[in-house]
Amino acid sequence: MTKAPADLNICGARVFYRGRLREGCISISEGRIVFIGKEAHAPKAEEEVRAEGLLALPGPIDAHVHLRDEGLAYKEDFWTGTCAAVAGGITSVLDMPNTVPPVDSAERLAERARKAEERAVANVGFYCLFPAELSELPHVAEAGAVAIKAYLHKPLTRLDISDEVTLVKAVKFANRVGLPVAFHAEDPRVIAEAAETVGGEGEGDPVSVFLASHLPEAELKAVERLASLLAGRRVHICHVSVPGALKAAKRAGFTVEATPHHLFLTSDLYGRLGTLALVDPPLRPGDVVARLRQALYTGQIDLVASDHAPHALEEKSGPGPVPPGFPGLETLLPLLLNEVAERRLSLAELVRLVCEGPARVFGLDRGRLEVGWPADLVLVDLKAELVVRPGSFRSKAKYSPFKGMRLRGRPVITVVNGVVAFREGEVVAEPGCGTILRPKRPREA
Repeated sequence: MTKAPADLNICGARVFYRGRLREGCISISEGRIVFIGKEAHAPKAEEEVRAEGLLALPGPIDAHVHLRDEGLAYKEDFWTGTCAAVAGGITSVLDMPNTVPPVDSAERLAERARKAEERAVANVGFYCLFPAELSELPHVAEAGAVAIKAYLHKPLTRLDISDEVTLVKAVKFANRVGLPVAFHAEDPRVIAEAAETVGGEGEGDPVSVFLASHLPEAELKAVERLASLLAGRRVHICHVSVPGALKAAKRAGFTVEATPHHLFLTSDLYGRLGTLALVDPPLRPGDVVARLRQALYTGQIDLVASDHAPHALEEKSGPGPVPPGFPGLETLLPLLLNEVAERRLSLAELVRLVCEGPARVFGLDRGRLEVGWPADLVLVDLKAELVVRPGSFRSKAKYSPFKGMRLRGRPVITVVNGVVAFREGEVVAEPGCGTILRPKRPREA
């Protein structure tokens, strides 16, 4: 029987398929993969991409991204943020809710999704803050939230999660309606008490004050508190930076993410870059970073995410309070590809960390190359050298603590829902080729 023609064939690549690299062809129709196998057996296609010398990987999912837009559009918007994603080889992003106005209800989530759908060239999923009333949680789940995000050090919701009884009740109810709860885990009392000893966070050198107040103890104490209250619950710890906090989280059965900056940069960088490298949690000393990186290599970390947090350059330079964070969508995958090229990380581990891990934690039908699955993938050149040049970022934030770093491995072509979104240095997709992600997960008893 003659096979129906495909929309797109990607031929000549080495395909990461079911845990192994195989020479082959990927055929795509109507946004889904319809064939993976030998080119001779593939259906004819209207369009063909030759990919000799490249590796075809499942589309990476960046599970921690601040796309800004709306009241913060001067920092980033849905178009520039998702252009940065596909330029970095990322096909899906999960957007944080500390926006202006904040995403704290089903209505706000739906409003934000409508705006993103019109402009995004990558797939976008949305976190939500705890709503003011827990009775609203089922509506938040129905609206498609991928998770609830809770900021222990700076609550952004009217729900008082500083009260332990309220916190436990809220997490249990969220889990019951299918929502994991992701935490920025820093203890506010540790931060406040430490800040007082150095004159408060609004006084003195901003880097010194920030480092003196956002101590490793703040993260460790927060995670240990969550572990004592919520062990066995669907809890996700964001951007872990302290190995002790990682161990406490894993003992409690939580999932854990790390960021490239906490894995590959140290606090020594503050002496050179100052506030430009300020991030929360802060960069840690070299010995702490080395132990966290060892945890990565030994499979203790569930996923790696960028915590893409763009700001206007003048905000990062001061004067005045300096917001923590920097862009990361365009460096996440190259930094991990470099680890593969240097043989410190296997290709299977990379796929677990940025494809399978995020999909599993947040219940997404992405992150695999499989017939019938959405056609999200990236073609990478593991031999090509890349120099991090923030001036050429698609993000509005043209700075990076990784500036000038030489890496081996770069994304060449990014395919989103069967559409070539990025190719050889150019974003070539039209706005709207990305879709709004909705998780598929069972509810808990």
